[in-house]
Amino acid sequence: MSNANTGSAKSEAARLYMAALVPLALLSWHLRFFVDDAFIAFRYAENWAAGLGPVYHAGDFVEGFSDLAWVFLLSLAARLGAPLDTAAHILSAVCALATAALVVDLLRALPISRAARLGGALTVGLSADLAAWATGGLETALFTLALFGLWRELQRERSSLFRAALFGVLLVSARVEGVLWLGGIASTIALSDRTRARARLRLLAPGLIAFALLELWRYATYGEWLPNTVHAKAGLDGETLSRGAYYIASWLSVSILPLVAAALCLRALRSPAAEHARAAAALTLGGVAFAILTGGDWMPFFRFLAPTVPFLAIIIAAGIHGKRDRFGESDSSGKRGKTNPLWALPVLGCLSAFGLHILPRSAREALDFRGFAVGYETELERLAAAQRNIPTFRAIGRALRDHAAEGDSIVLGAIGAIGYESGLIIHDRNGLVDAQVAATTTRIAGRSAGHERRIPRHRFCEPPLNRRPTWFGARAMNTIATSRDDPAARQVARGMLRNVLAHDPSDAALLEACLPELIPFGSSGSLLLLRRTADAHAARAYWGSLGFPTGSSDPAASAR
Repeated sequence: MSNANTGSAKSEAARLYMAALVPLALLSWHLRFFVDDAFIAFRYAENWAAGLGPVYHAGDFVEGFSDLAWVFLLSLAARLGAPLDTAAHILSAVCALATAALVVDLLRALPISRAARLGGALTVGLSADLAAWATGGLETALFTLALFGLWRELQRERSSLFRAALFGVLLVSARVEGVLWLGGIASTIALSDRTRARARLRLLAPGLIAFALLELWRYATYGEWLPNTVHAKAGLDGETLSRGAYYIASWLSVSILPLVAAALCLRALRSPAAEHARAAAALTLGGVAFAILTGGDWMPFFRFLAPTVPFLAIIIAAGIHGKRDRFGESDSSGKRGKTNPLWALPVLGCLSAFGLHILPRSAREALDFRGFAVGYETELERLAAAQRNIPTFRAIGRALRDHAAEGDSIVLGAIGAIGYESGLIIHDRNGLVDAQVAATTTRIAGRSAGHERRIPRHRFCEPPLNRRPTWFGARAMNTIATSRDDPAARQVARGMLRNVLAHDPSDAALLEACLPELIPFGSSGSLLLLRRTADAHAARAYWGSLGFPTGSSDPAASAR
């Protein structure tokens, strides 16, 4: 290769890496956040690092997470004394950027035009979904790296058994459904170039061996073949499939890149990179099927579908390819072709990161899949809610930690940040970290995505649980109150119980089982707790004074 060609190749490589990595890093910083579930992994990791084992509560071996590899890596960070919130963001961002680099590496090897390669690089660089989950605190970026990394390794002319083993082990351990993706990759390999298929399929053996060993470890540690989260969340019915379909429809309307890939699919299948595009399309459809069957997810920016972004980049790049374009090589006559404008389409992928959309809000509201009481929220609004809530949840946890006595406990639905900061015994209404609760929950129609199984608060005081919690809930106040009879405290207590009864009318039993308790919250507020009491008469009198008709046939009536 001449020096000119070598210089041109290096220049193109630099441009592609810049197009993928720089905007992805900037978007990730813009969208950085934590989701509450991340703090469940943090608590498991810190307990593991402290020698208690991978547990949420000391001595209670329940696998309340679905991302063993992520929890393990965080436990290593905890052993080194690193703050887990910082460690999680750094690990996740590195995984996302490494994935983008692998996409560029593959694009450079494909027999497609320079404009096509640039379009593929911009797809990963400007995807709001991939950028959001370059943070978040969960394993999404690690799983995406493992999935694409393994598939990419099997496309190489000279595949490395070491790299295939590394990505395979990460794939089956980063998510509980990772072994299904291993099977999906095997299917795309078997249906492609059959002359090399057998040799490449052998590279999947380390992943399968790792999965078998993982299952043996899981059973030896927890006495179960599946994580408790599967028992707490799994369930297939018409509502699940319907919500999953809405999840996909919303993704198509908001993320835009999957629509771009679909529009370019026929071109991609006629391009020189058709084999890669076909396999990438198959894996993308596998991600869509998984999201539908699981009913989607309430978290912002389509966490279940973020791992499809690298595959969308391959489809889009293959679809952009043209015989001649301005970014491509000159033809034999030395004439450079006209500009191919399709390379700029991936810019649409970043619109949702700034609250911009192609469809009007009314059309997007019709596709709402979350089912939250607050109504429809854009992905950016949902992310902003997490950015507001997590600091408050963490502060609540710290206030509880400072106030609680040994053995105190609290009933929670959102068990992440409060549970992590407080260190208290947590009675998990969703049963994620409590196998006994998971076995007693029932699916309730109309719940928000991912929260269809839950038990009312009062059930923790009844057989078969009989937990006797200290508190049934907590609510932050931005004013200082010294007594539950303080007007501000009465207003917050009434609103809190009204919300409880609106969601779980059977929790009217709490009107005779709890009274407000106030503790300091920061320097200028109070934390109102619903403390369990044996004085049913005092509880009835207090809640009755707030307008709750205790003893009526419908104690929740005032909540409406």
